[in-house]
Amino acid sequence: NSFCFLNTNLSVQIMSSRILVTGATGTIGSFVCEQLKEVNADLIAMVRSEEKAKALHEKGIKTVMGDLSDISSLEKVLQGIDIVFLLSVTSPESPTLQGNLVKVAKEKGTKHIVKISVRGASLDSEIGIARYHAMTEKDIRDSGVAYTFLQPHSFMQNLVFDAESIKNQNAIFAPMGDGKIGMIDARDIAAVAVKALTEDGHEGKTYVLTGAKALSFHDLSNAFTFFLGRDIKYIHVSSELAHQGMLDAGMPEWLANDLTAINKIYAAGQGSEISNDIEKVTGRRAGLLKEYLNDYIDLYK
Repeated sequence: NSFCFLNTNLSVQIMSSRILVTGATGTIGSFVCEQLKEVNADLIAMVRSEEKAKALHEKGIKTVMGDLSDISSLEKVLQGIDIVFLLSVTSPESPTLQGNLVKVAKEKGTKHIVKISVRGASLDSEIGIARYHAMTEKDIRDSGVAYTFLQPHSFMQNLVFDAESIKNQNAIFAPMGDGKIGMIDARDIAAVAVKALTEDGHEGKTYVLTGAKALSFHDLSNAFTFFLGRDIKYIHVSSELAHQGMLDAGMPEWLANDLTAINKIYAAGQGSEISNDIEKVTGRRAGLLKEYLNDYIDLYK
């Protein structure tokens, strides 16, 4: 264990750990990179294309080319890496792809994997997304590499998918009924990840991450009405209509099925629990919807 020494040297030693960030150009990954840079962490972002590398280089972030489907690229990427932030697009292939990284990380002596999972991850879940994440969690546990699992709720940033209907129809359409959701600002997920990546004491922990308050879509429409200065309505649609809309938009059937099942759970009021893990880890409360909207409202104007 590299952390067995006097506390006076602790922060120096931890900050010198080399951190690999996967999923670095996505919503959470980009915030993780920015926040790691703010604390002067030694990070390198794994990317699959020169175009994505260029965007990160412009922010002063070092990159390395790698692909979760290519074991030989992972063997190069993970050389000399102490800690991995593990995030990729969730799909039926993700247990294999993330499993590749876990296997190589163990071989290369990586000390700690901080994985973005999902609320409700379970090998027994009827929802594919929850099973896929649980399969990788099991792989990591079985590998013997120290881990921290972050299981976030639905992101506030996903409200950007409602931007067009808010702009053009002054409405949010969703199959949520009156159900409340412990929606979270993705910047808070990143803040917890950065603590787990740069501090000792988070190994073996699973953090369930929610916002500070459960919100219904009525609450969302009221907040948008206030911030935009015009009436934004929430219009409930049937889950069947929402499912068909996802398919019409080109979403894969497995994902449309999973999201429909999740939306039914939320509509039934089973997504309203609030966790204090953000406060426990970061020392501050989770961000509020009004704070998210204050920063992002231009997307909806």
